[in-house]
Amino acid sequence: MNQIIAEIASILKDSETLLDSEIRLDQYLPKVMCELVSKAIEMIDLELIHTYKEKGYDIQKTMKRTVQFSYGAVEIRRRRMRKDGEKSIVPLDEAIGLEEYIRYSPLVEMKAAKVASDGVYRKAADAINLLTPLQVSHTTVHKMVQKTGEKVQKWTDEAPSHIETPQKEKRKVPVLFIEGDGLLLKGRGEKNPELHRVQFHEGVTYVGKQKRPVLIGSQVFESTVSSKEAFKRAGQWLEAMYDIRETIIVSNSDGGSGYEKDKFEQIIGKCKKHEHFRDPYHVNEKINQRLSFDKPMIIEMRKAVSAYDKERVLSVLATTESRIEDEETRTEKEEHLRLLGAYLERNWESICPLKMRDLPVQNGIGICESNHRPYSYRMKRQGRGFSAKGAGNLASIISARKNGTLLEALRAELPAFEQTIVPEFKGAVRAVLKKIHRPSIGVKMGEIANYSSTSSPMGQLKKMFG
Repeated sequence: MNQIIAEIASILKDSETLLDSEIRLDQYLPKVMCELVSKAIEMIDLELIHTYKEKGYDIQKTMKRTVQFSYGAVEIRRRRMRKDGEKSIVPLDEAIGLEEYIRYSPLVEMKAAKVASDGVYRKAADAINLLTPLQVSHTTVHKMVQKTGEKVQKWTDEAPSHIETPQKEKRKVPVLFIEGDGLLLKGRGEKNPELHRVQFHEGVTYVGKQKRPVLIGSQVFESTVSSKEAFKRAGQWLEAMYDIRETIIVSNSDGGSGYEKDKFEQIIGKCKKHEHFRDPYHVNEKINQRLSFDKPMIIEMRKAVSAYDKERVLSVLATTESRIEDEETRTEKEEHLRLLGAYLERNWESICPLKMRDLPVQNGIGICESNHRPYSYRMKRQGRGFSAKGAGNLASIISARKNGTLLEALRAELPAFEQTIVPEFKGAVRAVLKKIHRPSIGVKMGEIANYSSTSSPMGQLKKMFG
């Protein structure tokens, strides 16, 4: 320790500016930490092999490998052991869960995946290289994201079946909102992958001076396979987390293929009441599309739909038809009016506004469309192209971050300590600690005896130490 302090003091003394000293310390301190971790691991390994020697194992060879941790590159030296009639074993690797051929620690992979879920792989690599002792390429970051995304998707599919929450302990809420929507991405081949998303939450609260809306208990699920897969994932977690027998379910979608009312009913099951909405944003988009040839009537139609006045809607359709003057395009425009009327008639029950229904809430729908942004900003800008698999892995990381389950998912998917290894590993650590930590005997007290005059050499020495 004294040597490390001396080195730091020397760096501070020899540096011309604070910036220079920080640059040098930024290089020195991670190196020291990595050397200390390397020595500690080797000491544990030396203690660990004693247990295996007692079981008849012999050392085959000493091996070295370098693993990149968040604090730098650590050289790990450990022993491979072999027993007659059995496969060789590396006790340290099994004890700490070190996977074969791994070059980056799980924490490095998780942090790289989190950075890459907000920006392109090349920028993520630049950020990691700038802010950590690591040096990674954008292709390495891409591999980390794909590996992490696969683990997250596997955990998302399997975890609900392992949640053993008694029915009486599940969450019970008066209202639960469920929404679904798709997001078309740019593909690398002829086919463009579509990101299917299903999201549920318990309502909206407003925080801060700006009264910023925040969703309560929001959970998001995605799939690039199909909307059915996204609904399946959401349904599994819904069943594991909630008891909705006395809950009013409010669902909302644009009514596109795969997002019809019956798709929501399949994952809901038994509930107090189910109210389905056609998303107002998409209804207005349909009105804009069909009445683009008569913009003044777009406003009138929006007002009629917002007021949920069917007679007024029919009146606007009739008025719009009477305003057609160009005979050459009359047939085409009349067809647009017919299609708009059929669309509104088909979805009229779902178009009824939230405020006109007998529900204990006045807001909370329309969040799926607005919550596309974390996905669309990362996956649709700057001409980025994805395969369906690659898009699914990246989207799963974004979802896990929003759900706050990324760390939990990765912990569950990491190799666990074997029950037979854990006691041996802990015993080896205790043995190392005993060798390092010795009890303090305190400060020794002493006195220089003087049995002669104060002018004698011993007398003078005693006076010096006073």
